[in-house]
Amino acid sequence: MAYKTNRLKSRIIEKFGDQKTFAEQAGISRSKVCRLLKGETEWSGAEMYHTIKLLDIPYDEIEAYFFDHAVSKSKPQKV
Repeated sequence: MAYKTNRLKSRIIEKFGDQKTFAEQAGISRSKVCRLLKGETEWSGAEMYHTIKLLDIPYDEIEAYFFDHAVSKSKPQKV
């Protein structure tokens, strides 16, 4: 399932200035951060927890940052 990551990307830029600095502070490789934000790799629980703490994401907003479903661009198939 694909998720929107625009809000998460914006928060990273707001707090760290760029993804490279965030990756360094999070202890995640820059390439993995890119894959995570593109939805090519799933977040581990530890990575997500650490990211929430680094970005000061309020508990009641976690879903909006990590689990906001992306709308599929493909057309539905007729049965």
